[in-house]
Amino acid sequence: MSNPPFTYKFYTTTAQAWDAMYQAILGAQKSIFWEIYILLDDTAGTRFVEALCAKAKVGLEVKLVLDAVGSLSFTAQSQKKLKEAGVDLVWFNALGLAWNPITWLNRLWRRNHRKVLIIDEGLAFLGGVNVEAEAANWSDLYIKITGKVVRPLLRGFAKSYIHALGPRKNVRRLLHPKLMVEFKEWRAKIKFITHSPVYASNRFLLKNLYYRALELAKESVTLVSPYYVPDKKFLRLIAEAKARGVKVKIILPWRPDHWFMEHLAQSFYNLTYRAGAELYFVKKMMHGKALSMDDKTGFVGSSNLTPRSFNLNEESGVFFSEEKMVKELNGILDDWQKEAVPFGDVSLKKQSWFGRLISWLANKLRDYV
Repeated sequence: MSNPPFTYKFYTTTAQAWDAMYQAILGAQKSIFWEIYILLDDTAGTRFVEALCAKAKVGLEVKLVLDAVGSLSFTAQSQKKLKEAGVDLVWFNALGLAWNPITWLNRLWRRNHRKVLIIDEGLAFLGGVNVEAEAANWSDLYIKITGKVVRPLLRGFAKSYIHALGPRKNVRRLLHPKLMVEFKEWRAKIKFITHSPVYASNRFLLKNLYYRALELAKESVTLVSPYYVPDKKFLRLIAEAKARGVKVKIILPWRPDHWFMEHLAQSFYNLTYRAGAELYFVKKMMHGKALSMDDKTGFVGSSNLTPRSFNLNEESGVFFSEEKMVKELNGILDDWQKEAVPFGDVSLKKQSWFGRLISWLANKLRDYV
């Protein structure tokens, strides 16, 4: 097979990804399209705000879609600064008043969890990286892909922009079929996934991706997620994979950044272990989201192993079977596993009555986290 019509680079820490994104923004010549769950104008995000303003002022097309919950602390001062500079800023599912409480709750629960930055319509970053000072020292997983092959992501961005009440006319050209560049030779080797509960055609793309990996694996499946809330089918598929001789590994942070998610995840560790998976806990916060199957296919994206990511959120990712990419991803996952503590070596403390109460409450809300 010929050389791929793209180049790529993985980043394994938030700091590395931030630096690469910042340099790409500074180097932009025509356009910057960015949809992101968390962008805060704190010590981490201020330089991005300044860079976006600078680029808009010299005439670049700069569009920004922020999630109204994830970026809730983004200040009015920075919003004003961006808009005055010419940045087209819209909010995904803004938390305004609604006459119908069900409509309001639906908007509240459905979030844009994507982290996609597209530069000049030919360079894209995607994966798990947000921009907030709290994440400065985290491990994470982000990938930069350069080439016309990234153009399908433009359509996903345009739909998010429209859903966030941005004028359709401003992104109509991004929806044009001619932008969906097809490389027939590579169609099965790399595919971008834009998951959305709004559209029936891709409502269950991510859930099915993870299910199919467990169903089809012949040798191994390795999963990485900062948050872990499996459903019954997921656990059953682990047990069936184990019965076929498949080694299932799940890499998680020992202390997630959200204590609520920590209590919820702990209630599934024993169940998952008994189903047949090997659990590994990274000592520092690890925010990456990835999948590798049989050392032949890989996935990097924004989705957590939770019902919210699978059923409610707007998510994104890239699925690939290009040999070099998969090998490099597996190297990253192997390194994380080597630094992690196996579940069998971990002593789970008996939960206090308060901990048991939180776990019970978390399980009641599991479909919304």
